Amino acid sequence: MNYTIKELTISEIEVEKSHFFGYLFPCSTLEEFNKVLDKIKSENIKARHFCYAYIIGNDKRGNDDGEPKGSAGLPLLNSLIKNELSNCAIVVVRFFGGTLLGSGRLLRTYVRSFEETFLLAKKVQLIEMKKFEVSLSYEFHDIFKNYLKNNHFDVLNTSFNDTIIISFIAPVSFIKETMLDKFNLKVKVLNEESYTYRKDVE
Repeated sequence: MNYTIKELTISEIEVEKSHFFGYLFPCSTLEEFNKVLDKIKSENIKARHFCYAYIIGNDKRGNDDGEPKGSAGLPLLNSLIKNELSNCAIVVVRFFGGTLLGSGRLLRTYVRSFEETFLLAKKVQLIEMKKFEVSLSYEFHDIFKNYLKNNHFDVLNTSFNDTIIISFIAPVSFIKETMLDKFNLKVKVLNEESYTYRKDVE
């Protein structure tokens, strides 16, 4: 399974007078991530470190931002991977409290910051599906609607012009030829593309 975060979620923990603020948020492009990161930096100008990790499509990266190598960016990235998250990022802002924590304790603290934030976050399951746009005559509308309903295919849009055009989503295992054979080519596929369905997780 694959998940992302529904909206920006923030948490705070304190360790040896250092304050760690976790920001977990969805992002689908690097530009979007950088925009949120810049905003976080502008709101926390006195912070010492802005450590982060993100997974955007196939792009994965962690950044220690001045903390000892491997103590922040990689553990945060591994936390995203462990929880099957994608198209999202975690930024942990550290306000230094005057006490050095050491690499091992820092690593555990950054992971804890992620975990505290993740517990508060609203999760969204990402389900890969297919999106179809088809055209058909008015006489087949009711029959085709029942076909979609019986197969539990979600209709996204229906427009009525010279012909009826319906957009719907189906599982990736769905083979359009079975539909075309069933309706004896009375239904014409105008477009087929991949589609990511977002389902809120309780």
